[in-house]
Amino acid sequence: MIPVFGLVLCGWGAGRARLVGAESSDALNQFVYYFALPAMLFAAVSRGSLDQILDWPFLGGVVVATLACAAVAFGVSAWLQGGTPQEHSLRALNASFSNTGYLGIPLVTVAYGPEAALPAAMATVATNVMLFATGLTLLELFDRRHAEHGRGIALALLGTARSPLIWPIALAIALVAAGLTLPMPVMRLADLLAAAAGPGALFALGLFVSRQSMGEGMAAAWPGVALKLVLHPLIAAAVFYGMVSVDPLWAKVAVVGASLPLGATAFVLAQRYKLLEVETSCSAVLSTALSVFTVSVVMSALG
Repeated sequence: MIPVFGLVLCGWGAGRARLVGAESSDALNQFVYYFALPAMLFAAVSRGSLDQILDWPFLGGVVVATLACAAVAFGVSAWLQGGTPQEHSLRALNASFSNTGYLGIPLVTVAYGPEAALPAAMATVATNVMLFATGLTLLELFDRRHAEHGRGIALALLGTARSPLIWPIALAIALVAAGLTLPMPVMRLADLLAAAAGPGALFALGLFVSRQSMGEGMAAAWPGVALKLVLHPLIAAAVFYGMVSVDPLWAKVAVVGASLPLGATAFVLAQRYKLLEVETSCSAVLSTALSVFTVSVVMSALG
């Protein structure tokens, strides 16, 4: 854990000391998002067997744990925080969307070795596709301006399919299913790019946190943060250690993934719908800061 969060701290310190400017942070984010992470996902999945990739108990467990936490968050928002059904939907997303692609894959790879990248990649697919599909559908259905978003759901789902965190995995699955392998120079290129994903993503995350204002939105953010960091991993542990039978390493990765902070991608939806923007950004920052301790506790408990 020290190397992982040490890289985050380095990024935070560089941002606070203004050693790295905002434009450099954006460039690093773009490189990680469009090159390094897709290469890591592709390399991890392409080296797995079709039986490993299509592990339905694992994928189903990830989806069940995630949607269960989202349902609780929707109820908590409606009961305690108030607001519109749209706001309840976004809070449900904020309490259950883990930063698996941007933080989880580098973290479990450092902690458990390269073999942990495949279950983390598949958890990323399950989370992105199912949770975003559900969240976007609810946001559209509860939008008062629904008529203005006539093709909103279809376009959003198309955007998800085009995501650099999704299509490399789909390509790798297709190659594995067809029994094809890429030439060695191509795989070495993918490995070189993949090696930069961990350090780049973690450093960039620290930069992101260093540029956020923590003054507003904390009071509204804490219920969702508590659900994300405490309830979500507890539900995942109950699912993977009490309901479904999967490889022990995959079970660990699933629970650690559930314990991760809110992914910054959620803020993209908040901005698009002009909905809970300050609260969502504070949720991402606060959950990321607290996850230094909570993820450490979860990983220690798992052994």
